[in-house]
Amino acid sequence: MKLFLSIYLILNNLIWSFQGQITSVTSNHPKLSLPFHSISAEHVSKEFYYAIERSDRSKEKLQRKLQHFLENLQKNLTMSTVLSDFGTSNTSAENYSVRMHELLKFFYEASNVFGQFSNDVEKFYETSKNSSHALLLKLRQIPTAQPKYVKVLLTNYFSEMEFFHMMFSEVVNDALEYTIGTLTAIQKIFFYYAESQSIILHNWKLKLDLECRKLYVDFLKHHSAKIFECAAGHNLKLTYDVYAVTKLNVKYIMKQLEFRIHRLFNCFIFGNYEIQCTFLNNAERDFEHLFSKLAELDMYLDIKTKMGWVSLLRHRQGSDAIVTKDVPTLDNCLSNDFPRNEISKRLKDCFYII
Repeated sequence: MKLFLSIYLILNNLIWSFQGQITSVTSNHPKLSLPFHSISAEHVSKEFYYAIERSDRSKEKLQRKLQHFLENLQKNLTMSTVLSDFGTSNTSAENYSVRMHELLKFFYEASNVFGQFSNDVEKFYETSKNSSHALLLKLRQIPTAQPKYVKVLLTNYFSEMEFFHMMFSEVVNDALEYTIGTLTAIQKIFFYYAESQSIILHNWKLKLDLECRKLYVDFLKHHSAKIFECAAGHNLKLTYDVYAVTKLNVKYIMKQLEFRIHRLFNCFIFGNYEIQCTFLNNAERDFEHLFSKLAELDMYLDIKTKMGWVSLLRHRQGSDAIVTKDVPTLDNCLSNDFPRNEISKRLKDCFYII
C-alpha cells in the first residue's frame, strides 16, 4: 500500500509540474488530428454482447430443465410427470421400465446442459477480459506527435487504465474460477449418477416382476432427490447469483471504459485541452469510481464464494491470506461404492447380477 501511494504521489507531482504549461501551450495546438472513424462511440466489440446473450440463453435453458424436474418431484413422488405421463391405474412393469430409462435420460441431458452453460459463461468472462484489453490498446491509436506535457498526461492515463485492466482481469478470473469450477463439478455429479444407473440397468439384470421394479424406482426416487439437492441446491443458486452480479458490474464497467475512450478521442479530435481534457490532469480521480465498483464486486465474490484468491483490497494492502473455496464434490454427494452400499438386501435380491 505504501509503495502504491508513493508511485501515485510521484506521478501526481509530475502532472502538476506540467499542468501550468497547458494554458500557454494549448493556444499553439488548438487541434490535433485523428482519423475520422475514431469519432465513433462504439468501442466495445459486438462479440462482448453476443457472449452475454449466449450465456443468458444457456442459463435460462438450464433453469427450465431443472425447474421442470423440481416442480414435478414436489407434486408427484412417483415422478410420473417427469418420467412419463402415465395414468394412475397403469402400474405395469413396462411402465416402471420406461420411468427408469426416462430418469436416466434426464440426468444425462441435464449434465449436457450444465456443460453448455459452463462453456458459454467461460466465453463471456474471457470476452470481457479481452474487451477490456482491446479498449486499453485503443489508447495506442492516439498519434504520438504530441507536446511533451500531453505525452506525460497520456502516459499517466494509460498507466492508470492498464492497472485497472489488470485488477479487472483478476476479479473476473475469480468469478470465472468459482463459476466454472462449480458448474463442472455439478455436471460430473449428474453424469456419474446417470452412468451408475446405466450400469445397473444394463449389467445387473433387474428382475422383470412388478415388485422389484417398484423397489428400484423407489430407490432411484430417494437418491435422485438427495443428489439433486446436494449438487444443484445451494451451490447452483449461488452460482446463478455470482454470474448475475458479475455480469451486471462488468457491463457497467465496460460502458464506463467505452465512455472514457470516446471522450479521450474527442479531446484530441476537437482540441481545446483546457475545456475538453481536464480529466487528463488527474487520471487517478477519473478512475476512482471504477476502482470503487471493482472493489465492491471483489468483496462480494470474497464473501459469497469464500474463493481463496487474493482480493483487490488485499492486493493494495499487501496481504496474501487464503481461504478455502467451497464447491461440491462427488464425495459429498455420492457415498463410496455407490450404489452397492446403498441398496437394501431386499432390493439386492431383485438383481440377477450384482
